[in-house]
Formats: sequence, C-alpha cells, structure tokens
Amino acid sequence: MPAKRTLGIRAQIDREIASLDNERARLLAARAALDRDRPRRFSQDDVAAFLADHPDSTYSDVADGLGASPTNVAAHLKRGRQAGRFRNSNGKWSLS
Repeated sequence: MPAKRTLGIRAQIDREIASLDNERARLLAARAALDRDRPRRFSQDDVAAFLADHPDSTYSDVADGLGASPTNVAAHLKRGRQAGRFRNSNGKWSLS
C-alpha cells in the first residue's frame, strides 16, 4: 500500500474513533441522568430514621421524603407494624 493511502486510512480511522468517543460520552451522560431519576434502594431503618424526624407522616410523606416508591414504603411500614416497630393512627405513621 502506498504511504499516502495509509495516511488517509489512518486519518479516517482516527475520525471514527473520535466520533465513537463522543457517542460514548453522550451515552454515559444519558445513563447517569437515568440513574439519578431511579428510586434508590432503602431499608426499614431508613423509614424509621425518617419517622423519627417526621412523626405522624403518611406513607406518601415517607415516600416523598426518601425518594422512594409509595408501594415499597407501604410494604416496609406494614412489615414494621407487624414487628411492632411502627404504629399507624388514622393513616399517620410513627415509631412505636
């Protein structure tokens, strides 16, 4: 292969690599944005800590405060109530 043609092919490969690097950066940024919007994992201890600071909260208050889904919060509250950790009075949750 002549040297001039080799340089042209190398330049084309370098342009494609640069394009792929840009695409990779764009996709990583998009994934990071999605991860920020995803509800984080939380435990019953997190619910207890929230209720210690915010007694008489609804399950929606707890979900909003923790950035968690109301369904998951409701499940933690139910199990915590069954274990005697939380109490519910007229839809308001507190520590027992």
